[in-house]
Amino acid sequence: MLCNCGNIKLTPCQCSPPPKPAPPRIQDTYKFDYGMERDLLEHELLYKNRIIYSLPVKVDNWNEDLFLKEEKTKLTNMKRMRCELLVEKTRAMLKNLLRPIFLASDRPFIEYTRVYQIVASAMPSTLTPCGKYGLYLAGLISENDLDHGTHFSHGCGLTASPDSQPSVRNSFIFRGCARERHEDEAVYYGEDVYIQIYESGVCTPLYIRCESSSYDNFGTRLVLRLSQSPDFYCRFKVYPWMPDVRYESEGSAFAPNSEVIIKHTATGRNLAVEYNHWVPTFFGPECVVTCHTYQDSHRMETAENLWKICQFQKTDKTLFVRAAKGEDIPDHLIG
Repeated sequence: MLCNCGNIKLTPCQCSPPPKPAPPRIQDTYKFDYGMERDLLEHELLYKNRIIYSLPVKVDNWNEDLFLKEEKTKLTNMKRMRCELLVEKTRAMLKNLLRPIFLASDRPFIEYTRVYQIVASAMPSTLTPCGKYGLYLAGLISENDLDHGTHFSHGCGLTASPDSQPSVRNSFIFRGCARERHEDEAVYYGEDVYIQIYESGVCTPLYIRCESSSYDNFGTRLVLRLSQSPDFYCRFKVYPWMPDVRYESEGSAFAPNSEVIIKHTATGRNLAVEYNHWVPTFFGPECVVTCHTYQDSHRMETAENLWKICQFQKTDKTLFVRAAKGEDIPDHLIG
């Protein structure tokens, strides 16, 4: 062939421009096999995710995860046997505190070392008044106290509970302050006494103590707690409800179910039920108990300071007949 430079060449030389590329061949779409393309992609994906090891081989941390699960199961079983789980602690606590006991019965006067209940008989026993009255002084174990034990210990609180059944948590014993008192000795008006809860989870008994204001409760009412050291802040005095007979009745014994006030010796304030302050507990909603004197315009204590020290009372069988006839009988009388 004749080149641009005048030479005859069988192939194009460098001085000649390169030949134009052929236009791309347009593939007929109707002849394209989409199924084959899909199969190729699936085979490529299966190859990428193929199992490199044979079936008996354990991949990743299989053995380590199995050992961790076995260790966790053993630890849970050990905590269950030692009563360290929260549900086991709660069951043990309810079993200890709700154990029924027998109160003193057929005694003409309130006596030392006998078991009694202290009830605010004039306060409604429900959050919304519905005709039922009576809130019983009772010990309380909170969520924080449950971490340290399933029974009463130093620092546990007190509340007013609507539960009237005599149990470990709502039964108390009067102890003498000056000397050890015996069972046959009566408690006198105006005499210093220790109020001991029926049973505790420690080797020493626990007494009701009115705490003075500190950094965590400054500006609020004085709260009550259980203490294992009977000091001056654990002393209380019992006085009759009517102010005009307190002076002449001081030093005399009093009968059960008498209307009294319980005064804290150190502060001079009365044991009171804060009916407007209810708190949720393991035993349901209960009322807060403090040391505060509530008085009306005549300087007489109101229902928040009214208490009764109760012993076991035999149920009158005629009350069941009256209740069957439709008469409204209070629950505390029927039992």
